[in-house]
Amino acid sequence: MNKFMKIGGGVDVLPLLLQIQRQPELWDRNKARLLPHGPHRDSHDIWIRYKDETENLASCDYSNFADQHDPIWYPAYYALPAIRPIVFGLMARVEGERLGGILIYKLEPGKVIHPHIDPGWHPNYYEKFNVSLRSEPGCVFHYEDEKMRALTGDVYWYTNNTMHWCTNESPDDQIVMSVSIRTHARGVA
Repeated sequence: MNKFMKIGGGVDVLPLLLQIQRQPELWDRNKARLLPHGPHRDSHDIWIRYKDETENLASCDYSNFADQHDPIWYPAYYALPAIRPIVFGLMARVEGERLGGILIYKLEPGKVIHPHIDPGWHPNYYEKFNVSLRSEPGCVFHYEDEKMRALTGDVYWYTNNTMHWCTNESPDDQIVMSVSIRTHARGVA
């Protein structure tokens, strides 16, 4: 089990879930991950922090979107203040030195995030952490030879620069916040 590890549980995610539920207009504002033939096409997302997409929107070209960048806060960050204690608590807990991208995704019952490898600078520079905001038995994060079954409030460290995919065979939406953090340990060579 070297592609993921449970590092926490029992995180109080209810305030954030309520804020998300009350603002459905936050879903799918940013289209870069939801391409018709892309691996995330069956999911929905809320972007909290990543590269400023102004130049990409203007050119309709996202080929450099995962290149090295200084991330910015997207409007959803300000609409969802319950994110702050979760993200900054996680930063402290894992000795975070630099905060990268933050994304919330939703996978409806019976849907799949298709097999893929996340390429580029971002997944190689940052460590990745999943905070399960809503996840029931039947929600599975797959690797080639491993499976991660997180429940609501669980926190996992994971790698996404290897083949992975997600399935939701539960009766409820799976909602996960993915947080990218450059940690002290990652910076030590």
